[in-house]
Amino acid sequence: MSSVEELYNKLKNDPEFIQKLADALVDKVVIKKLEEVIVEIARLREDQNKMREDFTKEMQKLREDQNKMREEFSQQITKLWEEQNKMREEFTREIIKLREDQNRMREEFSQRFLKIEEEQVRMREEFSKELIKLRREMNRYFKQVTALVDNITTTIEDDAQSFLEWLIQKELGYSVKVSRLEVEGLAEIDIFAEFGNYVLLGEVKSRANKNVLTDFMRKVEKLKMARPELFENKKSILVIFTLSPTYDLIQMCKEKKVFLTSGSRNFTEFKDSL
Repeated sequence: MSSVEELYNKLKNDPEFIQKLADALVDKVVIKKLEEVIVEIARLREDQNKMREDFTKEMQKLREDQNKMREEFSQQITKLWEEQNKMREEFTREIIKLREDQNRMREEFSQRFLKIEEEQVRMREEFSKELIKLRREMNRYFKQVTALVDNITTTIEDDAQSFLEWLIQKELGYSVKVSRLEVEGLAEIDIFAEFGNYVLLGEVKSRANKNVLTDFMRKVEKLKMARPELFENKKSILVIFTLSPTYDLIQMCKEKKVFLTSGSRNFTEFKDSL
């Protein structure tokens, strides 16, 4: 029997042989695997050591960079502090200058304000003096104007009375005396006369518009109520004597049949007022 057959028969029929063979193979395989593991572990340790060295180098580089950055940052901070201190000093100097300027301006303003107050007081005194002087002149002028107006009014009234006395004599044949009529607390009539079965009533104005006639008509109505005996069985002749009548007054006098005249010119007909 050959050795191959003998080996085959043992593998087939000899359990003990089979177990020994298996143990031998296992040992051989395990040893081989252990050797491979040991080699792999050694390689891993080398790689780990290399990584540790690389990491140490990188950390050292990072520390160097960090220290460099810290130095640069410290220098930058120091520079910023220096610039800030410089700015603070400049700002402080500027503030001091502004305060000095402000104080100087306040002093100048106070001086100017005092000067303005003094000027105001002086101007107020001068204005008061001028105002007193102006009031005196105005009072004097007012008195002169009042006197002039009184003279003009009196002159116009005198002219109106003389003209109407002449006109009544000429047109109606009556010799009359025209005068003023004053009813205390009621009315003042510039032109008044009684003759025959007539009563003459009139208003005298240097200038006149239709409002003058309206006011005059109201006074006549009041007078009729207060003094009815003046109008009893008599015809009223109403007159407006003015040097300068307005157009609306002329038209209104024509409508109301009021004699409107300036003495030198008749704006309505005297006969129409009868």
